[in-house]
Amino acid sequence: MFRSFCIQYTNPLTCPTIYKMKESMIQSNELLIGKLLRSLTFRRAFNLTQTGVSFLLSALLQKNILWGRPAILTIEPTNLCNLRCPLCTTGNGEMERSRGYMNLETFRNILNKMGDDIFFLLLYHQGEPYLNKDFLEFVRLAKTKNIYCTTSSNGHYFDEATIRATIESGLDSMIVSIDGTNQASYETYRVNGKLEKVIEGSRLFMKIKKEMKRKTPLIAWQFLVMKHNEQEIPAIKKLAREVGVDRLLIKNIEVRSEEEAKQWLPQNDVYRRYHFDGEHLEVKNSDKQSCPRPWLSTLINWDGSMVPCCFDKNGHYEMGNINESEMDALWRGEKFESFRTRLATDRKSIDMCRNCNQGLGSFLPAKSKK
Repeated sequence: MFRSFCIQYTNPLTCPTIYKMKESMIQSNELLIGKLLRSLTFRRAFNLTQTGVSFLLSALLQKNILWGRPAILTIEPTNLCNLRCPLCTTGNGEMERSRGYMNLETFRNILNKMGDDIFFLLLYHQGEPYLNKDFLEFVRLAKTKNIYCTTSSNGHYFDEATIRATIESGLDSMIVSIDGTNQASYETYRVNGKLEKVIEGSRLFMKIKKEMKRKTPLIAWQFLVMKHNEQEIPAIKKLAREVGVDRLLIKNIEVRSEEEAKQWLPQNDVYRRYHFDGEHLEVKNSDKQSCPRPWLSTLINWDGSMVPCCFDKNGHYEMGNINESEMDALWRGEKFESFRTRLATDRKSIDMCRNCNQGLGSFLPAKSKK
């Protein structure tokens, strides 16, 4: 169960379902499980146990029971990006929140309030982390508390100085998005992106890691399978081996309408997270009755605002602001408690949850029909 929880928290900006491949290099996530486990102090392990058990009881009893504090945290360094990806809330112009960068004061405040209980930190959400000049300082500060740190980047900022600074920061792992093996295919989705820059930057990253005799950060290329690039899967496997990245993640995409499904969903059903017959769109495994995220984790945007998870891209379920309230006042506040109760009793009534097949709950007894 620990591993399944961890896999759920390593999604890219679209939080897609992950498909595990048979090849040894192709993995289900970018995590170094051994390092992740070493970040579990007694306090953190006890806290994780509390949150996990309280979630299971909540799901089984269909009521909100909460013990412990967040064990996993996502922080958004910025919601600005250099690319214009059509299915990304930042890239397609649908971002409703104000735009900006998290400052060091806010990050330090978060660590002071939450750092002793968190063992796993994801430093990305709706933007390119390297655009925040303090991003690597965030990593360094988190590593002073022995917190496992991962991030996700579009790979356009890998010059030698930045690579060395990244390695020295202590970052444990990183997803690098690369959704094509030629420029025409790549820029169909990664609008304004330069494929050669990502490839050469990744190659340089692996070269410098070897020179510095460092194994981290683990570099995982991520390939989102879409209609225009699904035939390139063999080619991306070959390219990943040639460049020498540590892992390759083959993942699916999130769409929100039948029109988007027609344009972007691949033909191969293996790489779809939806049932789609050309007219009706339905999330696969949509019978999940609950989700552990709001019991085990939370997400803090660049301005300090707290939301339940990465599906709340525009902050429609904001629980308050970490700069204005104590952690427990938000975590156990009326808004968060109400959200968990609703999730445990009627998940499908929450709009953003209807487009998500993550979480646990298919093992639960079916709800009786009245």
